[in-house]
Amino acid sequence: MFKKVHRESTLSGMVSEQIQNLIVDSHLQPGDRLPAERDLAQQFGVSRTVVREAVRGLAAKGLLQVSPGRGGTTVRRPTANSVSESMSLYFRSGPRMDYEKLIEVRRALEVEIAGLAAERRSEQDLQALTGILEESDKIGTDDREGFVRCDLAFHAALARATQNDLWSLLLDSVADLMIEGRRSGFDVPGTAARAYRYHKAIYQQIEQSDAEGARAAMRSHLAEAEDTQRKVKAMQAAVVVA
Repeated sequence: MFKKVHRESTLSGMVSEQIQNLIVDSHLQPGDRLPAERDLAQQFGVSRTVVREAVRGLAAKGLLQVSPGRGGTTVRRPTANSVSESMSLYFRSGPRMDYEKLIEVRRALEVEIAGLAAERRSEQDLQALTGILEESDKIGTDDREGFVRCDLAFHAALARATQNDLWSLLLDSVADLMIEGRRSGFDVPGTAARAYRYHKAIYQQIEQSDAEGARAAMRSHLAEAEDTQRKVKAMQAAVVVA
């Protein structure tokens, strides 16, 4: 099954690529156990250290499960959470991203999410959104973390209401990047109350199964969020000048 690799490229990378391709092409199925490290090294014609590095990289991708002892190394199917976490780590480990770029991405994602949620939502989705709105309405003027939690929960519930896990995965991958903006935005007077009103307007369109109305309501909400961030920057600049 495994072919010897040549030394023109990174050995661990080539070993990793071979194993990954076998998993993607379903030659290796979730639950299959890989040969022992020594046997893999022999089949690939590389050292055990190279195999160990390749396996470690694939485990980080969520494609392999390494169990010390008798469990060995088994193939696993990456979950939506593991993919989302990998994307989130990639975004967070790079250069600091401008909020304007995040808003641009949110428009592309969340306007469509709102429309699809209006078309596909279930009664359970409406109940979940109603519960989040009720909790949001009780947020105090000093409950920053409560505001962030409810805001994230509302948008995540909209993504689930699309009945398409890929929307949730994509939204989750940038959710952590948005937390800082939500926390700083809370310092602008009335932010929590405004978010509640916009969320309620979006909910009403979704409840009525009005896809275009939901998209329009989400655009208005994101425009308000962008305006809030402009006010945050102005407040921060004033502090620096002072």
